[in-house]
Amino acid sequence: MAEERTPTSPAAVGRRRRLLLLAALLVIVTGSIAAAVVAVVGSDAVSTASLVPTLPPVTQAPPASATPTASATPTASPTTPAGTEVAVFLGDSYTQGFGASSPVTKWSTLVAREAGWTEVNQGQGGTGYVTTAGVVSCGKEHCPTYPERVADVIAAAPDVVVVAGGQNDRWVLGTDPEFVRAAVDETFRLIRAGLPNARLIAVGPSTAEPATPMITDLDGWVQAAALRVDAEYVSLLDPVVIQAEMVVADGVHVNDTGHRAIADRVLATVLTRAD
Repeated sequence: MAEERTPTSPAAVGRRRRLLLLAALLVIVTGSIAAAVVAVVGSDAVSTASLVPTLPPVTQAPPASATPTASATPTASPTTPAGTEVAVFLGDSYTQGFGASSPVTKWSTLVAREAGWTEVNQGQGGTGYVTTAGVVSCGKEHCPTYPERVADVIAAAPDVVVVAGGQNDRWVLGTDPEFVRAAVDETFRLIRAGLPNARLIAVGPSTAEPATPMITDLDGWVQAAALRVDAEYVSLLDPVVIQAEMVVADGVHVNDTGHRAIADRVLATVLTRAD
């Protein structure tokens, strides 16, 4: 009789070992294939990603505080009617139009319209004879001092130049007044040298609060500099033009009534000389 083999016999054990080895081999082969597939897919993903362009960072717009209530008047165009005088207004935020309800109610535009001039507004908030400004004050990354902007004034080839302001230099007046005085002189000297035949009008500083002795001194330097280059001089301090009810909420600038008052003071000189 043939020998009966049980599951625990040597022959059965041998078959089980062969089956286990075969199963292990199958797992190894299957795993290798899967790894290869993953590697290929991963490689494909990397190469595909490398084809996607990198977008530039988003640039934020300047803060709203950098924009004046009334925007600057555009530079005069080449189509200016024959016989119309071109007037450049060099100044600070008052000239740029801060506080005015619209571009046509700022003082420089009122003066130009009533004098019959074509306005070229070069007002830049926060600036002065020695003071520069940035985005928050003038709307640009950098706004230079008055002497540094004379080249732009001359480039406009104006018939009239009105220089106004200086109150932004009050911080320097307390530490180096002679530096400010020299810059005032240099501004008017350079303009007269570049525009020997232009009508030049110097408008002294103005403040929303009572003038300090330093501001009064600055006003006197502007008057003296104007006299040396045969320019007309307009004082906004004697008598005082800006009244408390003209000052807007920021405590620095003036409303339409204030712009009208400054324009009337300047026009009193402009129109008298024209007559």
